[in-house]
Amino acid sequence: MKKLLLLCSVFIASAFSFSSFAQYPCTPERYSDEVFASVNISSGITYGAAKNINNSTETLTLDVYEPAGDTASKRPLIIWGHGGSFVGGSKTDPDVVALCTRFAKRGYVCVSYNYRIGMGFPINQANASRAVYRATQDAKGVIRYFRKDAATANAYKIDPGYVYLGGSSAGAFTALHLAYLDQASEIPSYLDTTGMGDIEGNSGSPGYSAEVNAIINLCGALGSVSWMHAGDEPVCSMHGTIDGTVPYATAIISVLGFPVMMVDGSHTVDSMATVLSLDHVFHTWQGADHVPYLSNTTYMDSTVEFVRDFLCGQNLKPSTYVAPTAVNPIHEDDFSVRLCSNLTSSSFTLVNATSANIKVTLLDLSGRLLATFQSADREVLFPTDGLAAGLYLLRMEGKGGVKTEKVVIAPRN
Repeated sequence: MKKLLLLCSVFIASAFSFSSFAQYPCTPERYSDEVFASVNISSGITYGAAKNINNSTETLTLDVYEPAGDTASKRPLIIWGHGGSFVGGSKTDPDVVALCTRFAKRGYVCVSYNYRIGMGFPINQANASRAVYRATQDAKGVIRYFRKDAATANAYKIDPGYVYLGGSSAGAFTALHLAYLDQASEIPSYLDTTGMGDIEGNSGSPGYSAEVNAIINLCGALGSVSWMHAGDEPVCSMHGTIDGTVPYATAIISVLGFPVMMVDGSHTVDSMATVLSLDHVFHTWQGADHVPYLSNTTYMDSTVEFVRDFLCGQNLKPSTYVAPTAVNPIHEDDFSVRLCSNLTSSSFTLVNATSANIKVTLLDLSGRLLATFQSADREVLFPTDGLAAGLYLLRMEGKGGVKTEKVVIAPRN
């Protein structure tokens, strides 16, 4: 898919909506409250192996948290990924341990997993993206491991139709990329995957689905919200407004002090979810820095309660969630968007490769409609008079489906 490289930073208005779920009712007890006094932990379980940054085969392990004394034959599964900027961290980090424990006490089976870490030098866009790619492949291996177990030994009494992927910081990056960077055609040109395997990876249990019902994004970001599409997975996001590690909205992220690349933080992700009509919730911690729940019980309490309410809604959402059949990806050559060569002009050019009739809509990042028109012309000058400089979303709808691109309107001289 053709995309624009945008170097801009923007803060946007909040969007907030609740999802509607079906099955597994959250009673006043199970799934809502801590009805189990303790949890059983199975540590160091091998779920796969894969080549790490040093080209050595690394054994991949996870820990399973189950409610002690539970007699249910099938339980929803929440998988949690740890933080550490893809250069550190582990499945025993205190925040993911707390999240696993608290949700297991509510009746879920929870998992904290190790994934391949390491970025190498130079610390730049290409190497950082490869680190995210490896972690995403490993997360898929975890999901497949439990789907395989459910189909064979059923040792963990997982309902394979109810699988949720969450994470803290880098773990949230992983969850977002697993959900939304889900087509090989979307892999950006700066990400050289030579020798890394395809987008599904080789981290274990091949042949089983790595789909999830929804994702839980705690202080994470996505490489580009243009990878999100109508019908994609629901998302629950939480982020602090003064996060100095992972941008709250759209900005350049740094790793170990090295500026790496532009990313779309939780605020931008949530706004795109609004535009695409995805199920989503978003909570802003005003004046909070990165992962405030890590060492603060009050923040952890509010995090658990917000995620609990997202998962429960009315009930838990089953994996029968599918993309609307009326919306299909448009082939990457159908049309593209490019800016005029004169960035200070009052228009940009829409190139429609097929000359098919398309509807074009311009929105700001809060989802507010600014302009719309329909055209079958091969090239259209889209006027930007009266619009402030900044980042916008251009939504194009044709017979083949829907495509969304980010565009930047530069300051005028």
